[in-house]
Amino acid sequence: MKLRYYQEEAIEAALHWFDTQATHPLIVLPTGAGKTVVFANLIKQLFDAEPDCRVLILAHRQELVTQAEDKLKKVWPCAPSGILAAGLRQYEVDGRIVIASRDTLATPKRLASSGHFDYIIVDEAHHVAPDPKTRYRKIFDYFDEEQWTPPKILGVTATPFRMGQGFIYGLDGQFFSGVAYRVGIPEMIKNGYLCRLSAYKVSDDAVIDASTARVKFKGGDYRESDIEKLAMEDQTMLAIVADWIDKAYSKGRMSSVFFCITVAHAEKMCMYLRQAGIEAAVVTGETPQAQREDILERFEDGKIHALCNVAVLTEGWDAPRTDCIALLRPTKSLGLYMQICGRGMRTWGDKKDCLLLDYGENMNRHGCIDTARPVTPKDEDKEKETKIWICDSCVAVNDIDDKTCIECGAPKPAPVQQPKLFEEEEKDAAATRQAAQGSVLSDELDEPAQKLEKIKNIDLITAQRKTSKSGNDYLNIAFSSPQEYWPQNMPIMLGMRGKAGSLAERKWRALTNNYACPLDIDDAVYQVNHERVLSHIKQITVRKEGRYWNVVSVHF
Repeated sequence: MKLRYYQEEAIEAALHWFDTQATHPLIVLPTGAGKTVVFANLIKQLFDAEPDCRVLILAHRQELVTQAEDKLKKVWPCAPSGILAAGLRQYEVDGRIVIASRDTLATPKRLASSGHFDYIIVDEAHHVAPDPKTRYRKIFDYFDEEQWTPPKILGVTATPFRMGQGFIYGLDGQFFSGVAYRVGIPEMIKNGYLCRLSAYKVSDDAVIDASTARVKFKGGDYRESDIEKLAMEDQTMLAIVADWIDKAYSKGRMSSVFFCITVAHAEKMCMYLRQAGIEAAVVTGETPQAQREDILERFEDGKIHALCNVAVLTEGWDAPRTDCIALLRPTKSLGLYMQICGRGMRTWGDKKDCLLLDYGENMNRHGCIDTARPVTPKDEDKEKETKIWICDSCVAVNDIDDKTCIECGAPKPAPVQQPKLFEEEEKDAAATRQAAQGSVLSDELDEPAQKLEKIKNIDLITAQRKTSKSGNDYLNIAFSSPQEYWPQNMPIMLGMRGKAGSLAERKWRALTNNYACPLDIDDAVYQVNHERVLSHIKQITVRKEGRYWNVVSVHF
């Protein structure tokens, strides 16, 4: 197997570290970069140089154990390897290479019978916690204390950090001391080893809003039982199905993976997808192994178009044809967010990109995957900062530091004191034009496009109740200009729940100079048409967005 340039460099860096330092390094490669291939070839080179050495490969899940063995056999068909994993009913501890489940090995009896190891390689090393009482640390400590020469330990991961703790290397109490080799996602995409991940704004009706006071925390992340209640609301699930069909399935994306919160959530989402005529299936930790393998094979063959899963497909699973990730759970875990995103970034055939539909608002929580940094208890306030902006012209999602839109080149809107009337809510006009895709990366910039804006004088403001294509009623305000037949329209989602409703209320107060928010849409219509609560607005600024001129600010 011919190695890619960065895989060769990673192996050389690990060998150099082993030769020159006594500490434990990391190799950091993006999901899809071939981490297992790297350490399989590394082991082969170690045996070529030290024929009598023994190597232990550690993984926390049996799927990773079998994957490591498969990759090792492809690199070295006659490798003297054996598997130690209770879940696989294999208990081989005498091989020169032992591929072991962490949980199976971490018993005193198994450790005592395993013998001496010269090297230990930890797959998905971000699971190694600083706490010395964890199973990983008990394994490391055992070999360190029982052997005359402690083993050299290498961690391999795509996400070198843990939620609430920051990076897993170079700090007090961390097991790994530094990074021997790292390659970034943009470089991998540029060289054709990964495909682009893109995203654009999902429907407000489909958002699972974890900001509600009902959501509590457990283990640093949102409590599953709380976000499950939000995600399981029929209205939200139906809106997600409709939004996914509109943005992915109807656009020819036939291999979508839905990342759900619980088994019940996955099964219900699968039910709604099937009711919509979609070939869908569910894979969870409770799915029997034979059935799981059959489902995954049918997905990889293109016979299943939507795969709903819980936890089991976040690490160590390769499905290159995946062209859409539907993220249905909010999470504070940057590592989980990045692992999920990585499931769709493998290249396959003429696949140009993978679409991310983020219904849990994780992009705004964490930012673009190549610039995101873990949040520690010392900088929790930074987590609340906005990390993305949505293009007015094409609804593409961009990193907060990007000055122009990744897709259409439109400049990032400058901060204004006037109320933002249209930017954060569902756009009727946008629904009528082709939705452009935006990047989840930060560094792909095009030449800026010319922005056209006009200031219009207003002589009449009216309001009426309207219904969106997703079936939601909203308040529509029409601004009429002198000598112009067509008014400029502005939707305000009064009466909706969650984030959309809160935005609508803030928008109403801004437009009316802090006038009390109406009880319902009919009351708002009456206040605008009869009480003239918007009569102080004399001008509006409109911007050309595709084929349409949309209201972006008002002037009192």
